[in-house]
Amino acid sequence: MIALIYVTTSNEEEAMNIGETIVKERLAACSNIISEMKSIYWWEGNLEKDNESILILKTIEENINKIISRIKEIHSYENPCIIALPILNASDSYLKWLEREIDL
Repeated sequence: MIALIYVTTSNEEEAMNIGETIVKERLAACSNIISEMKSIYWWEGNLEKDNESILILKTIEENINKIISRIKEIHSYENPCIIALPILNASDSYLKWLEREIDL
């Protein structure tokens, strides 16, 4: 199975740093960054409103836990949002490319 990993970051620079690290380490084949989103959430009893960036990583199921651990090591947040979502279907050529680019 392949998966998307959705991560929120403090800004585009952090998303770029994490995405580049994960792809260089061959844990994911690709990272995509959405530079700015508005987030509203509860943190330590306070309602927070922030600008954040979204990092999306494309990987295989076997790498999900490694990616989560690695992100926690380098992320600036105490408790970052890291969510893995299964991909139900994709083109065969894309799947082959993704698997070639990840160290199994």
